[in-house]
This record gives sequence, C-alpha cells and structure tokens, in this order.
Amino acid sequence: MAKSRAEETEMLQSTTLSTRVVPIAYEKPAKNPIFFPALLIGLQAVFIILLGLHAEYGHEPIGNHITLPKHSVISFPNGTHVRIHDEAETPHRGIADFYSMFQDIHIMIFIGFGFLMTFLRKYGFSAVGYNFLVAAFVLEWALIVRGYMFDYEPATKSFPIDIERIIVADFVAAAILISFGAVLGKTNPTQLIVMAFIEVLLQSANEYIGLKRFCAFDIGESMFVHVFGAYFGLAVAFMLYDKELTSVEAEQREKSVYHSDLFAMVGTIFLFCFWPSFNAGVAAAGDSRLRAVVNTYISIASSVLLTYICSCLFSKEKKFDMVHIQNATLAGGVAVGTVADKIIRPFGAMIIGSVAGALSTIGFRFIKSTLQKFKVHDTCGVNNLHGMPGLLAGIFGIMLAFLPAYSLYNENIIPVCWHSTERSHLMQVGYQAAALGTTLVIAITGGIITGLILRLPLFNDERPSSYYNDHTHWETPDDFHDAHSTALISSETERHV
Repeated sequence: MAKSRAEETEMLQSTTLSTRVVPIAYEKPAKNPIFFPALLIGLQAVFIILLGLHAEYGHEPIGNHITLPKHSVISFPNGTHVRIHDEAETPHRGIADFYSMFQDIHIMIFIGFGFLMTFLRKYGFSAVGYNFLVAAFVLEWALIVRGYMFDYEPATKSFPIDIERIIVADFVAAAILISFGAVLGKTNPTQLIVMAFIEVLLQSANEYIGLKRFCAFDIGESMFVHVFGAYFGLAVAFMLYDKELTSVEAEQREKSVYHSDLFAMVGTIFLFCFWPSFNAGVAAAGDSRLRAVVNTYISIASSVLLTYICSCLFSKEKKFDMVHIQNATLAGGVAVGTVADKIIRPFGAMIIGSVAGALSTIGFRFIKSTLQKFKVHDTCGVNNLHGMPGLLAGIFGIMLAFLPAYSLYNENIIPVCWHSTERSHLMQVGYQAAALGTTLVIAITGGIITGLILRLPLFNDERPSSYYNDHTHWETPDDFHDAHSTALISSETERHV
C-alpha cells in the first residue's frame, strides 16, 4: 500500500539519531556533453528543410459561413468527420472560431503540464524547463509528421498548416508530456528528445489507424493521447528501471516540500479551468461543441468532489493528501473525453467524473506502489491520472456505441473507413474496442523498443546521482546548494527522538 505524505513524514520523524541521509557529493560528468546540442541542431535543420519543401499556409474561410450541399461530409484535421444531412451553412472554422480554444490548450501544455510536475523538491527547473523544451520540439515535429501522414497532397506536393492543425499538434505534445511524467527525474535531455522523436511517429500512426481506418470516435483524445501517452511512458520507465531508484537518497529526493506542492497546484488549477477547451477544441461547431464543453465541465467538477471524499476516507487520520488533490481531481476530464461530444446527458457526465475521481484516487493510494514492485516506476502517477481514466473513457465509448441514437457514430464514417458502407452499430462497437486495443499494443510495444534505445551508452549518462537532481544539468542558485545540504530531520526533531 502506498504511504500518504503524512505517513511518510511520521516515518521520517521516527528515524533514529544515527540515521542521516548524506547527499551524493560526487557526480559523474555527462557523457558526450556536446551530443545534445549537436543532435538538436541536426534535427532543427532537417525540420527547416522539410517545412521549406512541402509546408504551406492553410486558407481562412471567406466570410463567416460556407453553404454546403445536402449529404456533404466535412473532414477535420483531427480526423473527425461531420455529415451534413440537410443543406446548411457550417460556421466559420478558422482563427475567429478556434483561436480562443487554441490559447486555452496552449496554456495547458506549457503552464498546466509544466507546473503540475514541479512537486519534486530538487527538480523544479527540470520539470518546467524540460516540459518547455519537449513541447516546443514536438510542436514542430508533429506538424511535419501529421502533415505528411494526414494532409499531404501529391498534386501540389504540399501540406497545409492552419489553426486546427496547430491545435492538433498541441494534442500530440500532450501525449508526449504525459509520457515525460512517467520518466520524470530519470532521463537526461538527450533521452527526452529521442523519446519524443520516436513517440510522435508512433502516436500519429496509431491515431491515423484509429481515425481513418477504424473511424472510432474520440473527440477528447482520451485513447489516442492519454492512454497512448501513459502506457508508452510506463513501458519506457520499465525499460529504464534502475535499482538505485529505491536507494534512500533517491527516495528522499523524490519527495516534495511545502512550496513545491504549491507550485504543482498551480498546474492543477490551470488544467482544471481549461480542460473543457481541450475536449471541445476540434469538435464540430454547434450542438456537438456545446455538449463537449458542458459534459467536460460537469465531469471534471464531479471528479474533484470524489477525490476529496476518497482522499479523506483512505487516510488513517482522515486528512487530505496533496498528491490526490493535484492529480485525481482532473481524472474526470480524461474519462469523459471519448464521449464528450455525444449525448450522454449531464447526469451521465457526472457519473463518469465521479467514477474517474474515485478510480484515480484508488490508483494513487494502492496501485502505484504495486506497479513499482514490478519495476514500473511511475514518478508522476500517469497511470492513475491518464492511463486508467483513459481506459475508462475507451470503455464508455464502447458501451455508448451500442446506442447509435446517442453515439451518433455515423457522423464519423467516410469512404476510407473499413466497412464504411455497411457499418452497423455493432460493428462500431468492435471498432471502438479495436481502437483501444491497438492503442495499448502500439504504445507498450513502442515504449519497450524506445526504452531499449534510450539505454544505449550513447544516450544514457549512467549516473544515478542525477536522479531528481537539477544540479546535474542546470546552473543552480546558491540556495539550491544550501537546501541540498540541510539535514532531512530538523535538529529539534533529532533531539526529541
């Protein structure tokens, strides 16, 4: 059973006088210190060439609306499709329609995810700094990969970049940052860039299969972003497992301090506030987008309440655990993502969020420590916030497909889909399950292979003293070193013991 922070503090204070953790004084120098900038310069040069050869601006719609004939099918950059049943005007889908949601999602990526991971006492620079680095790298690479994979026009030998496509690039960045959370504190910047480079390819390929062939609905990307990112990251963490992670020094560094938990809560609040935009960002305008916003709003609020309830109930002293509040409160946003734009009714959204909040809290309290026994060291608990709620979202999608009047699955069917002309609701059930299963297989297999690559001496520093330690790769201020040498147990506590 995982220990709460209150129990960890009590255990620490019960330590005898003779026990004092001494920080590792010697740190091995980085292998090939010039390799990271050289790798990044090379990749940046390749990206410039590819964008120069084939990328073009997308086109803004002229006027506020475009009239479409009856039975037209609109295909959107995230792979979703909407069939126009009657001759109608579709709302403007450009800067005016999307920029506000793009801003919300962008803030989630760079502030929400970044500050959520600042809970480690000695890894704040790296949490925010590497989040910034990896996200910016992925935005460039995802535009290129998805441009060739989803939007390339052989006639013009180009692919467009517009507001919807940069939103989708942010979604890809979210998947990679979720994986980053699983290996937080255990990787160097070179490994993170290599991991991101590979994962963007695999995540985009998986989403192409799920959206263009299975035509599964997943408007909030719970399967294609959250499930994929979580289990890819856990597979990488499994391959990078090191027995030094269980050393006393590493375990002490992995804990938080008062101010680091406050910074992490900043990330939580940003994610909570903007999650409706994430799930509704590329939804078809009109009722579909309205449902996505309302369902997410209700679901994520419900997960907050159930997290507080479960956190209190699971504590021996009936207190709240900040780990739960920082993470499990957001699980409702993940769990409702697959069906966010469907007709699940407000009470359905509340049920989904409640189940997700309880399940995520159970994961942090009981499951995270169990995974570590199997050498799956999950620093941020991405299995509990993204993995299990994402699986829950996929299951809700399978269940809703049994009810075609509520799943509206026909709106996602286009000629390139398998069984597009004879797709029944039972076939849709199978394809929803296939999308979830394929995501797990590609994520776990890809993560294992990527982990093997990251273990190569070329990328691996082989220096356990760098775990959860900013000083290894960052210029740190004086108070960092002062705090680093401060006794883990105060003198008053030691005298009392």
